[in-house]
Amino acid sequence: MAAHVRRQLREAVAGAVTGLTTTGSRVFQTRHYPLADSDLPCLLVSTAREESEYAQLDGALERIEFVEVIGVAKEGADLDDKLDLIAQEVEVALTGAVTVSGIGVRLDYKGADYEFDAFTDKPVGALRLRFEARLWTSAPDTLLNA
Repeated sequence: MAAHVRRQLREAVAGAVTGLTTTGSRVFQTRHYPLADSDLPCLLVSTAREESEYAQLDGALERIEFVEVIGVAKEGADLDDKLDLIAQEVEVALTGAVTVSGIGVRLDYKGADYEFDAFTDKPVGALRLRFEARLWTSAPDTLLNA
C-alpha cells in the first residue's frame, strides 16, 4: 500500500525544495522540530490542513491540501533579507508543479506570515509560506489526477 496522498505531496514538496542555495539539505518534514544552530537556516514542510468533498467523477474525493513551507533563520541584522531570500528560492522551486505518483500537481501560492522566536530557545525568525494543491483521489493513497 502506498502512503497517504498527504504524505506523498509533503515528500514531493520537500524533495523540490531540498538543495536550495540558502537552506541546502536542511529540510524537515514536520510542523515543529527541535532545531539546533547547525540546522539553521532550514525549511520545515507540512500539510497544515485539508478540505474535501466528493466530486462528480465516479465518487472521487476532491482534496484541497494546504501545504506550508516555513523558512527558519537566526536573528540578526539581516534576518528579514535572509527570510525573503529563502522565500524567493522556495517560490521559484515550487513554480509550476511537483510530481506525486507520476502526476504533476500544481501548487498555488497563497501568501506568507512572519513569526519570531517560535521554534527554538535561541532568537530566530520564520517565514511561513502557504500553498494550496487540489488532488482527486479514489482512496487515501491513490491519486487520480490533479
